[in-house]
Amino acid sequence: LWYTLCDRYGLYVVDEANIETHGMVPMNRLTDDPRWLPAMSERVTRMVQRDRNHPSVIIWSLGNESGHGANHDALYRWIKSVDPSRPVQYEGGGADTTATDIICPMYARVDEDQPFPAVPKWSIKKWLSLPGETRPLILCEYAHAMGNSLGGFAKY
Repeated sequence: LWYTLCDRYGLYVVDEANIETHGMVPMNRLTDDPRWLPAMSERVTRMVQRDRNHPSVIIWSLGNESGHGANHDALYRWIKSVDPSRPVQYEGGGADTTATDIICPMYARVDEDQPFPAVPKWSIKKWLSLPGETRPLILCEYAHAMGNSLGGFAKY
């Protein structure tokens, strides 16, 4: 019903596969393990087969917060082979173009990098200044309403 309503009222949908390994260390532990490819593939395949005829779906997403692994690359290639008309995004793809057509960082600051030891986060300006970078940038998460509760929202 949701997709039908989006089709009817002109809402755009980023359709995201149910793939997340939040809390796994290292984060790409499962997504780089070939034993997990069948499970991940089933989720992506079902999503695309279920929703491909909805014009509101404008972007496919390979999941959220599961690191970047070889399984993402395989799933990206599969989606592009069955639906080359839509871009594919994956927030964990970063500067690696093998799994995302869109740069979609989480919580990127506008001007300053965030030097977290495990996963350094570049600023939006740094992403946009990468040599030869032409992909669009969409912040997939940027105003987490907890703690400071949108305290820095005006910066965006």
